[in-house]
Amino acid sequence: MDQVIGAVINEYRFLKVLGTGSMAEQQSKLFKSVYHVQDVNSQVNYAIKVYTCPASDIRCHNEAKILEKLSHSNIITLYKNLQMKFKGDSGEIITMDCLVLEYLEKGDLFEFIAKTGNFGESLCRYYFKQLTQVVDFMHGQGFVHRNLKLESILLDRKFNLKLCNFACASYLNKYKDGKLKTKVGTKNYQAPEVLYGAIYDGVKADVFSLGVILFIMYKGQPPFSKANQQDALYNLIIQENHKQFWEIHSQKMEFSFDFKELFLGMVNPNPEKRFNIEGVKNSKWFGGVSKTIQDAYEEMINREKYILKV
Repeated sequence: MDQVIGAVINEYRFLKVLGTGSMAEQQSKLFKSVYHVQDVNSQVNYAIKVYTCPASDIRCHNEAKILEKLSHSNIITLYKNLQMKFKGDSGEIITMDCLVLEYLEKGDLFEFIAKTGNFGESLCRYYFKQLTQVVDFMHGQGFVHRNLKLESILLDRKFNLKLCNFACASYLNKYKDGKLKTKVGTKNYQAPEVLYGAIYDGVKADVFSLGVILFIMYKGQPPFSKANQQDALYNLIIQENHKQFWEIHSQKMEFSFDFKELFLGMVNPNPEKRFNIEGVKNSKWFGGVSKTIQDAYEEMINREKYILKV
């Protein structure tokens, strides 16, 4: 579909590729591409997510239905759910499911951290509070995300976060006991019970992923590769050898007691003992001082300038 750039399909001119990816539970196949487009009539910019595999239409409709029910300043806006006709590589016409979404020009948090380094404590807390509040809202509306990661956190022009990628999301009451069984998500962020393929509590799985996001924002590196016994770092958490875990991670920076307490509570191997959202919000670290909106904006502007230079 490389030839789509510059083309006008329906009323949208396709300007550039923003990203491509696979459904999180089927990493071997390309399932979606996201494009920056412009409405040729209104000149308004949008992002269009094209589900490029027929087998992914269920996920497309799932994402659309959930986004239609979630209206929040920190959740990406869905404008349309439609089908478009594209010319395939062999010249054939292919009908694909598409979502017309809010265009968020600043990219995602992953890019900012990967290219400019970890966030200081006050900036980290500023974004973590936004993220926790929107996830709490989503849970309160009866949904779990199941693919929380830095790449699922986009930034608007004022550097407020916008949660996206709801293709793996689910209704909390899908099953009578509220538990879920489909293994979805991104392995680096998956809770151990999801990684093992067990039946799981979607809320507690989301909290685990939030804990991994928090750590990466704070240090600039992941706390472990996978949440299983084969991962040396996570195995230290399983064995409750927290002292050695923090000694390894503290070689280049220090972690406060309050941060350690919050992080370990969020990534506890036992979901029954793991923090819930209220536990996160009531923690001492969460209640600490955050950047002001203006200070956060100015720091992110400076980080953006650095990215544009390199």
